Amino acid sequence: MQDMVKNWNSRIFTHVTDLALPSQYAWREFRFDAHGYRLQNIVYARHRSDAVTGISGRGDDGDPIVVHIVLSGWVKFEDAHNSITVEPGYMCVRDTRRKWRFWYGPGADCRWLVIPRTRMISSRTPKDPVMVATSTPEARLLISYLEMLNHHAPSSLSPSGEAAMEEATISLLCGLISANAAHGIGGRAHVLVAAAKKIVDENLEKADLDPAVIANILDVSVRTLHRSFAAADESVMSYVRRRRIEEAQMDIINGSAPANISDLAAKWHFSDSSHFIRQFKQIYGTTPAAYLRTLRVSR
Repeated sequence: MQDMVKNWNSRIFTHVTDLALPSQYAWREFRFDAHGYRLQNIVYARHRSDAVTGISGRGDDGDPIVVHIVLSGWVKFEDAHNSITVEPGYMCVRDTRRKWRFWYGPGADCRWLVIPRTRMISSRTPKDPVMVATSTPEARLLISYLEMLNHHAPSSLSPSGEAAMEEATISLLCGLISANAAHGIGGRAHVLVAAAKKIVDENLEKADLDPAVIANILDVSVRTLHRSFAAADESVMSYVRRRRIEEAQMDIINGSAPANISDLAAKWHFSDSSHFIRQFKQIYGTTPAAYLRTLRVSR
């Protein structure tokens, strides 16, 4: 992977380091596909891959502004103070001058835009990550414009044409950032969802983990909690179940899972083992038993 990224274009990916496969997926064949275009100093691409992690940002002024638009799966960014998960239907604008550990979930499918910081208007360079729903008018306009360029071969443009298209792209992104700051698009809801997910992640083994308990810890109403998650297209309990399935998968990989699938389901508070199996298959494409057999063969 290091060679793949280095050889693709060193000027694009100088801010990406420490690429690795998460240990729980290292036994699988790694799949990666990316294609897109360069428009003078900016790059736009669609990226599909299996799980991968690394560092985004070196902490200097040469690091770019990066936009991730998630179509399926998820991408997570974490620094010393923040943890952000970008899920389908959302886009995240980050300044990579701050170092972020990133994770692409298995089967992640996203678009990303890389813009040199020197090309951004200083007042529009986000100090903190900006989360925006892709359904907002500004996001739809930017994405449509980028996709239009993708279908019309920017390399065929004259230098002055490329410069004009690059300027238009940057202006659309600055407009999106400005609109988000002005109207708080996705702001509080995203912060509340991130805080709720942190509580869930820290309390997965508790049987009584439900929206009422989470809302009480956050000091908000259950209705407010549900409305915040609705904006992320995932219910509170759907997130709880997904995270518990992921922990059950880790039990299987680490060899700490109970021998009986029903016991594994009960450990992660699934009262119905058939429901647990369906949920597991929905995420990993196979049953827990078949997953374990494949793991044993690969080892």
